[in-house]
Amino acid sequence: MKERAARQGDAKFRVLRLDGSRKAFRLETPFWEALEVIARERGTTLEDEVRAKLDNVPDNANHSSALRVGAIEDMIEFWRLAESRAARLQWAHVLEASPSPAFALTESGRLIYANSALVKAVRGHRLAPDDGPTDIAVELPAQALGEALRSGGQVLATALFRSGAFRFSARARLAGHVDGADANPVVIGFLEAG
Repeated sequence: MKERAARQGDAKFRVLRLDGSRKAFRLETPFWEALEVIARERGTTLEDEVRAKLDNVPDNANHSSALRVGAIEDMIEFWRLAESRAARLQWAHVLEASPSPAFALTESGRLIYANSALVKAVRGHRLAPDDGPTDIAVELPAQALGEALRSGGQVLATALFRSGAFRFSARARLAGHVDGADANPVVIGFLEAG
């Protein structure tokens, strides 16, 4: 056990090709593993993930440190998303049973659920009707998300729905919801008929 802990804390030196040049980074093994998991989950390469994390970091900054922070931030977001998905079974059945288009978002505005009525509404406007529900994105004003979570009541806002090049907006009634004992905030939205 002690030997494994020492190996986990050991820094590992890796050279990656970024934008046509070779760059070297020294990170502890858990951070390399986290970056690889993040890349795999996003369907990108390790090099693409490293490049994305360093895009807004000044050249004179410590890039290894920036990669550590970026990996931790992404893993926390994955953890929160996993918690939301696990807890969504409590309300996903209600959303799916709704005849009107409905969705659920994390506190940061990430879509975690679109019911079949919403998917059908988006597919009905698409030229390629076989696209899956995972290509839907919902944009709401941050103020509306915050208000729905703070009040726990209903908030009316205009939502923008995107799927590929297709976009449409609709009024949505939002309600804040807290999942489970870990208090994962979720905003649930129903499209207004009209």
